[in-house]
Amino acid sequence: MLTLDQVKALESRVEKALGLIGALRAENASLKGRVAAAESRAAELEASVKDFQKDQSRIEEGILDALRKLDAFEDALGSSKAPAAPAPAAKAPASGPAAPAAPAASKTAAGPSAQASVAPGSAESDEAEVDLDIF
Repeated sequence: MLTLDQVKALESRVEKALGLIGALRAENASLKGRVAAAESRAAELEASVKDFQKDQSRIEEGILDALRKLDAFEDALGSSKAPAAPAPAAKAPASGPAAPAAPAASKTAAGPSAQASVAPGSAESDEAEVDLDIF
């Protein structure tokens, strides 16, 4: 038979268990809320990463396009200066004071009017541009 003390002890244990279950349910709800917030934040960060990847892709394409344009520009400059390229190469092998002095003498001997008539694409004008180009 059950005694009154045993019933009171059992009742106390049940109340303790119900209190613990209530606390655990509250903690569980709190943790579920934190998980939902973390998942939401993760989704936001994933969207930001995708946006950054798209932006990076656009930036890379812009850089590649700019490099292609620069290459085309350099090719265009190279093809327009192609006839002038042999002149500096011919000047480089010449050694001694007599060889470089001859072109300079012909420029000075011709006078200022001859210098003004130099065509913009000629070797003489390119040589002048190279001497003035400090960059």
